[in-house]
Amino acid sequence: MSQALVDLVRERFPDAKGSSHRGDEVVTVRREQVVDVVALLRNQAEMKLLRQIAAVDLLTFAGESTGGGALASIEVPAYALEKKPRVEPRFQVAYNLYSIVRKQSLRVRVELRSDDLKVPTITPLYRTADWWERYVFDMFGILYPEFVGYPLRKDYPVRKRQPLVPELDFPDLVRGPGPGPGGAGVPMSQTHVGRQNVDPDAYD
Repeated sequence: MSQALVDLVRERFPDAKGSSHRGDEVVTVRREQVVDVVALLRNQAEMKLLRQIAAVDLLTFAGESTGGGALASIEVPAYALEKKPRVEPRFQVAYNLYSIVRKQSLRVRVELRSDDLKVPTITPLYRTADWWERYVFDMFGILYPEFVGYPLRKDYPVRKRQPLVPELDFPDLVRGPGPGPGGAGVPMSQTHVGRQNVDPDAYD
């Protein structure tokens, strides 16, 4: 059934490549197309759920399957580093999408060379993408140009704003800054707009 999703993408983007990995349908697209492809699937195929954004470092492996060796291990065997050629494109970024209504899933994949690790953000399409993109950056060094700075560095300001999503001023020391309807001086926990029978003095 998910093959129809691959066909939908290839109809709009003829150079997209369809494949299958352990029963999951995969469509590989160029980095410049990823935002448009994800938007197409979200709007026309009702794929409203972004399950995950993940990355794979192939290094010396030809594909995700390594004959029993886990790509998630912290290092590749020394023999492979010494004897096997490096693979390019080295990195894969995978966007795992799901349609709750149609019960269909699809993995959208982008391949990146090790000397050019930039990919556009899909945060305008899925708000939760900012956390997955941050994870991929922190773990693999894949860059999202719209994000400025390195949040795990000690000199990164705790209240730094990012241009990805407009935010209001929430001086909440627990949750930090973030978007919400309460306005300045109203902690996120005390923002009860649209909620009934809530004690305004309760801290949730």
